[in-house]
Amino acid sequence: MLTIESAARITAVIVGIGILQGSLQLLFSLKEFGSSGLFDWNSRQILAKSHGASRGWMVGRSGSMWLRIVVIARIVSTIALIIPFQSNLLYASYATIILLSSLFLAYQIRYGKDGSNQISVIILAGLAFTFLLPTSSAFQAVGLYFIAAQALFAYFAAGISKLSNAQWRQGSAMQSILNTATYGHPTASTVLRRRPWIGGFVGWSVIVVEIIFPVAAVAPPGLLIGLLIIGAMLHLGTSVLIGLDTFFWAFTATFPSIIFVHGVLVGR
Repeated sequence: MLTIESAARITAVIVGIGILQGSLQLLFSLKEFGSSGLFDWNSRQILAKSHGASRGWMVGRSGSMWLRIVVIARIVSTIALIIPFQSNLLYASYATIILLSSLFLAYQIRYGKDGSNQISVIILAGLAFTFLLPTSSAFQAVGLYFIAAQALFAYFAAGISKLSNAQWRQGSAMQSILNTATYGHPTASTVLRRRPWIGGFVGWSVIVVEIIFPVAAVAPPGLLIGLLIIGAMLHLGTSVLIGLDTFFWAFTATFPSIIFVHGVLVGR
């Protein structure tokens, strides 16, 4: 259904939008890493030691300046990654720069991480590999296989994790999450508290969809499209209700790879 080139380019655009959004948000919050900010150098040193870090922060007391340079380079490279009609070598360079900046930021900012950060790193690594190899190489598609496999496993693992959680099985998990200060949504929380059956239905629906999602790789085309639409709606709902908007871009960016792998396994 998709060629290697088209799947890689669509993936790059989708993940690029999400990374650009997150990078711009980080750029505007870098003042908190200054000497008078919430996450100044001394505070981050204490945090590093509390996590058992054996070494100091790479950027030292000039961390705010270096973080700003890395984030700006990340934004420029992401914009370049989204722009069409460039050579694969350039796309590979952009993806590599963004990947390295992601690893740098993960080292420097050891809080606030979620699954979207991890899947974005996986996507960038897969894209860099795909764009770097010539189109004549038999291994060019390996990067897309890697992205698809990681995404399908992530959905399945998330479903199994929820299934093993008593709150998800009992249908109270959604109401508990929406009632928190960080990820809360007062209106939705009130609705679920008054109608707990909705929370049970939504919770079990999420569990079932996540567990069966790997079937998408070999499912009939209609079921494949249905699972991808449901997955996109799931992430969109998470973005609206819980505020995890980066999840939508990160996980939907894996869909082109899943479609490509499906085409290889089932037949174009």
